[in-house]
Amino acid sequence: MPAPEPLEQQHWHSEPVDDARVDAIARSVTQAALEVLGGTRPLQQMVRWLDPESYERLQLRANLVRSREAALAGRRNTRGGTPAPAPLRLHRQVVIRCCRLCPVSEGVYEASVVAAEQNRVRAAALRIELRRGLWKITVLEIA
Repeated sequence: MPAPEPLEQQHWHSEPVDDARVDAIARSVTQAALEVLGGTRPLQQMVRWLDPESYERLQLRANLVRSREAALAGRRNTRGGTPAPAPLRLHRQVVIRCCRLCPVSEGVYEASVVAAEQNRVRAAALRIELRRGLWKITVLEIA
């Protein structure tokens, strides 16, 4: 027989208004984070949504992507003798395919989001918490 849940957890149900708000946040933050990694959105736009640790992790990952792209462009430049033009960064359309929410407790949600890019489908996992009246992403994992 499973252990009984604490009394406050037995009667807690998420509010439809909060569910809709958190769903919209999960979708828009995932799309924006993928655009940051793709180089089509500035990272600074994410500061309002991400807690400091998640912001730093996204910044590090975006810098790694840029470094890798620069190294690949550098290799292409050294082969022919004449430098190749910098790759043109076109807008990458990110389409959110689906979002699933799991209310964990009052003011805490977890979400999984599936997003499609040009040639790739990616998954994201988010933990979204209500802090001082604002919804913040406390965990953002992108595969």
